[in-house]
Amino acid sequence: MEQIAQQADRQTRHGLDLAGRGACFAARAEFIASLRLIAEGLDTEQTTNAHSRALIAATVAIKEAEDFLPGAPQLESDRGLPAVIAGHITPMLKSGADKATPMTALRSYFTFAQEQFAAAAGREVAGSMALRALGKLHEALAEKKVAAEPAAQSKAMVFYQAALLVYPANYMAANDLGVLLARCGNAAEARAILEYSISLSPQSTTWRNLMVVYRQLGQPALADHAGRWAVAMEQAQAARRKTSGNQTIRWLDPQTFADTTGSAPSSPSVAMPRSAATTGQPAVGNNATPPIARRPTMAERSQWGPPPYQR
Repeated sequence: MEQIAQQADRQTRHGLDLAGRGACFAARAEFIASLRLIAEGLDTEQTTNAHSRALIAATVAIKEAEDFLPGAPQLESDRGLPAVIAGHITPMLKSGADKATPMTALRSYFTFAQEQFAAAAGREVAGSMALRALGKLHEALAEKKVAAEPAAQSKAMVFYQAALLVYPANYMAANDLGVLLARCGNAAEARAILEYSISLSPQSTTWRNLMVVYRQLGQPALADHAGRWAVAMEQAQAARRKTSGNQTIRWLDPQTFADTTGSAPSSPSVAMPRSAATTGQPAVGNNATPPIARRPTMAERSQWGPPPYQR
């Protein structure tokens, strides 16, 4: 599995490079291939096919969920919602479909997809990184309003939460999820997950994102506190760069990434928010607040991370 995880990590990095050059759908294929490699490796190790089946179920569910979006041809036809559900492979809502609404069906399918993506990756950090990359990609597609990828923002939340189910210490995925929740107008949930990210690994960009969220919640004292921490960390980082003369941003391989996690004494001590620790309820729709960005890798710099915030 170590060799497989390294190969999966290389595919994820290649996908990020493709995304940075605008080849979004080729990048997605690389991220899915990375997950497939991990799932097949786990199946071989455990003499099963459960992980591969979970990956197939997840990809089918997230695609079939599109049938519940407003304006979907299936909903506009005379078949009705129960007939649409009956024709799906995804096992959700097979009983009680007559009581479902398109919105509850969409949430149910996305939650199922989230769980299955997590099951496919097991507890492999490389799988969590690939799922996080899929989340970032779908956020970019949502910003571009790519018609070929409907509900891209909601799918991004599915991938971020799946990444945390696989590896709860993925502080980058936690920051990304908090950013997305804030953009959807869920400031209270965004605060919880951003504080959780900082409890794992304090980062100046996450402190800045928290500062924005605290202001949205009408908590100026906490916002000032977060802003001071962000500035202090940025100054320390600048001093280290000046001393070393190395200003490159590097991708962390899964093992190195895993080794970097750990809370600092000054970090908020919080438990993992329920929305990320369990099945959660992916956001549907776009009550957009100004985009909160994160510090990108070199491959992502031209693609993601618009002002006024930082990634």
